[in-house]
Amino acid sequence: MKNLFLTPLLLCGFVMAADPAKQTVQEDDWWLPEWVHAKPDVIGFYGEPPRDAADQNLTLITLRWRDVNPADGMFDWSPLREELNKGPGVYLRLENSHVIHCPEWLQKKYPDLERQILQSEETLDNWDEKTGGTYYPLWHHGFTASFRTLLASLRDSGLTQHPNFRFWYIPGAWAWGEFDVAFVDEMKATGMKPKDFMDWWRGTLDAYVDTVGRGHAGKLMFTGQDNIPLCDDNLEWRRELGRQVQREAVLRGCGTRYGLLEKFDFLIGDMPEYGLPTQWIRDGRYQVADEDSPMIADATRWIAAENEEFGNSNIPWKNYFQLKMTALRTLQLRVGTVFMGAKVWNAAPELHHYMMKTLRRTPHDSPDAWCALREWQDVYQTWSRDQVKGPFLVRNLERWLMQREVSPEGITRAVEAARMPIKFNETAFEARRTRHAEGGDYLCFGVEDRFIHGGSQLVQVKVTYLDDFEGEWWIEYDAAEPSSTHQPSTHQRNQNDQKWKTVTFTLEDARFGNRQNDGLDFRIYNGGRHDLTVRFVRVIKLEKPM
Repeated sequence: MKNLFLTPLLLCGFVMAADPAKQTVQEDDWWLPEWVHAKPDVIGFYGEPPRDAADQNLTLITLRWRDVNPADGMFDWSPLREELNKGPGVYLRLENSHVIHCPEWLQKKYPDLERQILQSEETLDNWDEKTGGTYYPLWHHGFTASFRTLLASLRDSGLTQHPNFRFWYIPGAWAWGEFDVAFVDEMKATGMKPKDFMDWWRGTLDAYVDTVGRGHAGKLMFTGQDNIPLCDDNLEWRRELGRQVQREAVLRGCGTRYGLLEKFDFLIGDMPEYGLPTQWIRDGRYQVADEDSPMIADATRWIAAENEEFGNSNIPWKNYFQLKMTALRTLQLRVGTVFMGAKVWNAAPELHHYMMKTLRRTPHDSPDAWCALREWQDVYQTWSRDQVKGPFLVRNLERWLMQREVSPEGITRAVEAARMPIKFNETAFEARRTRHAEGGDYLCFGVEDRFIHGGSQLVQVKVTYLDDFEGEWWIEYDAAEPSSTHQPSTHQRNQNDQKWKTVTFTLEDARFGNRQNDGLDFRIYNGGRHDLTVRFVRVIKLEKPM
């Protein structure tokens, strides 16, 4: 069994302690109604479990091609079968590109493979063995044919149809089985063009889908993400490939896995194939969710995020802001599986209880919608798009609650500059402030219609703000009464103690029928005398959705 790399994952479904009657609290407020529990298909954790975690419910098995296919035409999937029979769930890594992970007979059968071995930096594999940094070219005709025969043998074993087979990281290539468009010069040296690469990629995806069955492609987690690959700085290949690599996975019903959400400002500021493209709205660029996109709307697709790099030299896990932004990104991407160790969990347990209870939600069954009012720079978009000049700035992290600039009364400015000690993350602004001197006394918000639209809803609106002036402010919302498009809430009186706080407003008759300016639903009024700084807003349903 030395070829197994097993890691337990745990399911969490807790009720977070909080006092809903307490109107104002320090910092953030992650309270949810008692009827909110983690969905049964949400999976989280790896390594040492948190003290308050539930029983183990998932196991990782990592196999090497050489172990399951020791001789040409001979296959042994018994290690996978044994784990599946133990239950309750297994996910698979199949290492298939390092020379040390491939069977010895492969090079003997195709001697020219020896002349085409790819060289990269030395890494340790999942068994802590040095890899030598050498790989076989996946697109070699003999390698391709042999690997697809391996996939066919797994298909014929029936194991991918086992009820405990949950998902599979594909395509198992390069360091740690995490794929990217690399070795472009080596491909070009063999006469390959971008079209040839895409033909190979489509065939590879088809072989994987055939292995799990057409109706189960959502079990296949593509380990890349929706971006324009840098293609080893080859501009011709980058332009021609564009987003086709992810697109082909989406078209076949595959899921995906993100490996760097800890670098929450990097790489994923624009994901049109995923369903989170950026749009230029008035004077800013926003990442706007397409609720009908296949990746977001199709619940059969497994989506995962790994937070395994917390605690390394440039990603601190004890920094609450770092953990918060990572959790919000995880939720924004509709992730259903989170890989997280106990140390990370215990650094912000209330936040992580909240995250686990709201993962894998839709606007129809979610207890809340939220908006983090921030502005950041995604440097990867500038690197990968040769036509982008200057910073690629994106506003807000939004989940069914949108903040928009409304001229002239709802014009704001970005404030609260912050920079985490994280490679590639540039300075971001973590709040927005009204502009009273210029007539901008409001922050304006719209609620996704599929979350709330019409009727008379009992909701809470939690606003996280900076208490930096003496005076009152409040919410004006679209209420159930036909003429009440700007119904005032109770007032909040500031103390000017320079502290961040979260205040809860209870609205008993929210209509949110898009009747305010620009089709929005409510606005936060600064009182007309002082400027108000806000960084986070949540709308919570107090009654369980039917």
